[in-house]
Amino acid sequence: MNLLTPSKINYKNRTYHVSTSFLLVIEYFKYINDSDHLSVEERLNLALFSFVKESTKDLKLQEKAELVDKIYNSFIFTKKDQKRADLMKHQKKSFDYDQDMDLIYSAFLQQYNIDLSDPDIFQKLSWKKFNALLDGLTDETFFRKVTSYRQVKITDDMNDDTKQFLNQMKLLYALDSTSKDGKLSKEELAAILAPLDMKHKMLKKRELRNAGKI
Repeated sequence: MNLLTPSKINYKNRTYHVSTSFLLVIEYFKYINDSDHLSVEERLNLALFSFVKESTKDLKLQEKAELVDKIYNSFIFTKKDQKRADLMKHQKKSFDYDQDMDLIYSAFLQQYNIDLSDPDIFQKLSWKKFNALLDGLTDETFFRKVTSYRQVKITDDMNDDTKQFLNQMKLLYALDSTSKDGKLSKEELAAILAPLDMKHKMLKKRELRNAGKI
């Protein structure tokens, strides 16, 4: 099974051999926006060192940025990905590659018998094929059950037990908040308060307000 399609890209009359294994791309997402600890040049150098086999030391900073951008748009976030993102931009995020990697790992092992920790796999499985397999995961995997908990809407016609269960699942499997002020979202607050009676709801809200969470 050929898990990694060899890729090439031309830039400044030079051909670069590109490797975009899923693990490299996930690591790229972590550091490319890490402006608190890494300079622009450091982030670009890390990206090129990860993705490109040939040396890029002779490239200027702007050229490095252009090459990384070309790799990103050609192999990581293609026009097809952009179209899908535009169609789904109003939907709540259902998973995170980094935060949900344990769930993804177990799902791949369950459905495909693919061990993502195997060096032969994580070095060879391309980002494109990884996402194709991820899209193909069925509802029998716990990963899909968790993403469904995050996306399901709680409606008035549900009984109280179902509402409480779903609120608890949403809280238990909520993605880490991206809010820099540390405040809880409406969904997170509702999930915390759902199991409590009115008196304890008020006490919990006061506690959270004093802690700056709401």
